[in-house]
Amino acid sequence: MARSILFIALIWQFIFSLTPAFALNAEDIIRLKNAGAGNDLILKIDQSKAIYRALVSVDEVIELKSSGFSDEFILKKIEQGGATAPEQDREDAADRALKRRITRNEMKLGLLKKQLNVSVDYLSRLIANPDVVKLVKSGKIASEDYGEIVKYLKQYARGEETNEYGDGGNINIGIKKKQD
Repeated sequence: MARSILFIALIWQFIFSLTPAFALNAEDIIRLKNAGAGNDLILKIDQSKAIYRALVSVDEVIELKSSGFSDEFILKKIEQGGATAPEQDREDAADRALKRRITRNEMKLGLLKKQLNVSVDYLSRLIANPDVVKLVKSGKIASEDYGEIVKYLKQYARGEETNEYGDGGNINIGIKKKQD
């Protein structure tokens, strides 16, 4: 029974001694205070996780304090420390992914612009087609109907609804046939 209690006590001690190696513990705080670090500096070191992020160590802060550097100077150095290598790697990976998405979207946009230009060119040629113009001039297609055709084609090219033309969006224009 005594061995079980001793074993449990050792395990309990081991578990509580597993505080993160880079976190400030009570001993580190006392060492910093004895070296002359102010409460604000100690709190900022702990809050910014500067020890955990390896921006500074307790021994380095103690050495700086013993050399006469102020708390403000040490804080500025910690703040200027920037990101650690793993943090920079994550940021770089995110930046690369964002650049790839931007490049893909720019390529898609370029293709859409090309498609639009082809559609505009095609519609322009269709609207100005000499045969269509001839039909309008000869009265086989009324100019109002021609205007409706142009309006329909423009709406269709923009992907807009064309339901106002009836029959599921199909345009119904009567063309007079020439009688032989």
